[in-house]
Amino acid sequence: MTGSPQTTHPVTIRPASPDDAPEVAPLIDMAGGGVYRFLLDGLVPGMEPAEMLMPGLAGSSGSFSHRQIGVAEAGGRVVGVAHAYPVDWMRMEDHSGLPPDRMAHLEPFHGTQDWGSYFLSALAVEPDYRRRGIAGRLMQWVYGRARDGGYDRLTLHVWADNEAARSFYASEGFEETARAPIAWHERLPHLGGSILLSRSTRL
Repeated sequence: MTGSPQTTHPVTIRPASPDDAPEVAPLIDMAGGGVYRFLLDGLVPGMEPAEMLMPGLAGSSGSFSHRQIGVAEAGGRVVGVAHAYPVDWMRMEDHSGLPPDRMAHLEPFHGTQDWGSYFLSALAVEPDYRRRGIAGRLMQWVYGRARDGGYDRLTLHVWADNEAARSFYASEGFEETARAPIAWHERLPHLGGSILLSRSTRL
């Protein structure tokens, strides 16, 4: 067989809608490599981080809105997601509801950002749909958005120990520009910190 029945559906790349939030949230959580669990765990008793992400994703404003997201749809469901927006929007985000010690732990992320770039916050494809070119198609959607917004470069953070993701981004033409020394934590079990990657949107 060439694939399970659910993976033989044609894949469409489209802008996300508010109704996609329940399917998009787990993929965004997956893409973060533990960041959302680190930030949100225990803040709302009985709720998983992905559940806490849904209201923002369904909303129409801010960097976390579905309006900043492209999805890959197959067989009537979301199987991939790309979330990107101008990195300078981070300076306007309200983090007052998050524990200060957790925010301080992630401060090196902000210290290495390339302000003025377009930022890929999340890219994820369901395991059964990987190695079908979907991530590359989602990246093309992001490049187009960045160019349409007048941005000449796209940046992103990738965990240093995520070899598969680093290999993929290298194949897309990204190069390392900085490193964020994020310390190991039991809810954020990564070694080597995070790497800031960048590439032109004109390639």
